[in-house]
Amino acid sequence: MSSFDPARFDAAWKRYVDAATRAHAAFPTYLAPGASEEEVAAAETAVKSAFPADLRHLLKLHNGSNEHQVLPGWELFTTERIADEWTVWADIYHSEFKPDGFDCEPNGPIRGDEWWRLEWIPFCGDGGGNHLCVDMEPPAKGTLGQVITMWHDDASREVAAPSLTELIELLADDFEAGLLTWDDEMGGVYASQQP
Repeated sequence: MSSFDPARFDAAWKRYVDAATRAHAAFPTYLAPGASEEEVAAAETAVKSAFPADLRHLLKLHNGSNEHQVLPGWELFTTERIADEWTVWADIYHSEFKPDGFDCEPNGPIRGDEWWRLEWIPFCGDGGGNHLCVDMEPPAKGTLGQVITMWHDDASREVAAPSLTELIELLADDFEAGLLTWDDEMGGVYASQQP
């Protein structure tokens, strides 16, 4: 994991929020106030892993997204929700998915020997059991803290970005290019309908 640059993250996040606000004026009201250090630390204790610095930073800016999908198709979890969702997957892991035969299909530098790993920390969800996770146990060619997709009913796993900072930069680029918009019917940020 490269060293975290708060100014770089903040610049990307401002670009993203500004673009989302231009698309939907109420967007900033869907972002909850920041978590305390104690709340972040409690979540890290619950999931038995330190968070990447950029995720810690985002949570201290906004502890969740008030049930709106503020990232494209994804709700941003609170610290408590991160711990709760991880616990659900940890329980499944210990009861069902640990045996041989429950592996995944990685697209990119992701460990593929298990369906879900305890070191994948879900910080976003789509409401249907699917997540964006920070990967705290990548293989040698991966990046600690890389953002990966985790589908509950599909073995495909992809690296969305090498870090949360870089993911926000990519999403800001997409919003500014008109590839993302606010969907009133869905109540969140989604891909624009291209002609």
